[in-house]
Amino acid sequence: MKRSKGLHKSSRNRLLRSNDERKTVPIGKFLQTFNVNDNVIISPEPFFQRNIPHRRFFGASGKVIREKGRAYTIEVKDGKRYKYIDVLPVHLKKL
Repeated sequence: MKRSKGLHKSSRNRLLRSNDERKTVPIGKFLQTFNVNDNVIISPEPFFQRNIPHRRFFGASGKVIREKGRAYTIEVKDGKRYKYIDVLPVHLKKL
């Protein structure tokens, strides 16, 4: 069986930020809140690597199902199925 090359394999360009964005850390992204049934987009912030979703879900839109500690459970459609992902609010944008 072939060995895995890691969770963030082939995601270098997806996790790059422009030079202007590298200078600031958006503290408001840590403090944003969402309500149940809000529509959100998963947009990972590369400066905060903890709890970053799999790259398959980068740019995916979904619905907030519930709050789970500091994170939110998001329902995302992947093909014919709905998948549930726990994501911190840093990696979410409101639609």
